[in-house]
Amino acid sequence: MEYHVPSVALAMRILKLLSRYKYRNCSLKDLADKLNVNKTTCLRVLRTLEKEDFVQYDEETKKYSLGPYLIPLGNRAAELIDSVAASMTEMKAVAASTGLTTVLVQRLRSDRLIYIASAEPPGGDVRITVSVGQELPVTGAAFGKCFLAYDDVSERQRLAAHLQAYTPNTIVDADQFLASLAEVRRSGYAVSHAELIPGISALAVPIFGRSGQVNHVLACLAVTTQLKQEEQPAILDILRATAQKLSEWNGFQNQRFV
Repeated sequence: MEYHVPSVALAMRILKLLSRYKYRNCSLKDLADKLNVNKTTCLRVLRTLEKEDFVQYDEETKKYSLGPYLIPLGNRAAELIDSVAASMTEMKAVAASTGLTTVLVQRLRSDRLIYIASAEPPGGDVRITVSVGQELPVTGAAFGKCFLAYDDVSERQRLAAHLQAYTPNTIVDADQFLASLAEVRRSGYAVSHAELIPGISALAVPIFGRSGQVNHVLACLAVTTQLKQEEQPAILDILRATAQKLSEWNGFQNQRFV
């Protein structure tokens, strides 16, 4: 039996919406319209969240935003989820070794991905900054391919039938997309150049859980015009070695990394 508590579900939807940069400050009407809910119902949930410091209300602008208690809550979650804490420690070393912004990506229940951690390299004139909590489409680039490559065939085919172009480089042909997933499964990594965001390349590897599922994806981001072809193998070697270490830490035992 599936349990569903509407008020709790609405509270979570409100928090998710306010966590998006575009909607970080919203009026009651904005929230109700965007979430397609009754304003009175929305207000009751907002007042409850405000009382518990999960959202805050600005009397001058008449808008809601995320509340202060989410900061220690998020930090505590990162500390207590062992696999994330271990990954965050290793990410700093990857960023320092590659000179590239390194991100940890998780798949949501919907066909979306989310940045859950990032590490920027020390120094350097050009760096890419990402917003932790930002959501991404699962079919957009290297991140998603590392998840989808290990999905069931039916799931891969379902998503391949509804591909969307985000840039001129996005793969929108179903057969070509499925072939790219097969290559990821064979090689153990994915590389994309400006397939999701113009001018940004990603080199990504999966981190496996005990039963062989992809728990997270570890990736380095680079400005496409500054990423030299001859540099990619070394970056991928660092990513794969780190992913192997983290996967084994999770209890995964397999020869995929050999």
